[in-house]
Amino acid sequence: MSEIDRKVTVAVELTANWAPLESRLAPEFCAEFMWMYRENGVEHYKHIVTRRYLRLDQGGRCLASMDDGLKEVPFEQEWRRVSGRAGGGEHNGAGN
Repeated sequence: MSEIDRKVTVAVELTANWAPLESRLAPEFCAEFMWMYRENGVEHYKHIVTRRYLRLDQGGRCLASMDDGLKEVPFEQEWRRVSGRAGGGEHNGAGN
């Protein structure tokens, strides 16, 4: 199959879903994000200050963009990268 003949199907949805973010963060931290889009079941939230993306699947698992695609990473690691600060982000009742 040639490069021209290949097609990639990507499911992008534009109906906001705050549930994964709300399950991980307290309301005051959720307010720091804009919901951007859902792609293949992954919610993409953009931090209003740093402009970095936090990606969560429907179960609240955190995903980071790597050279070979999205990979699951610890939430606290991505919270530090996205928000620019350590601690304080994860909701007390949140699961991993």
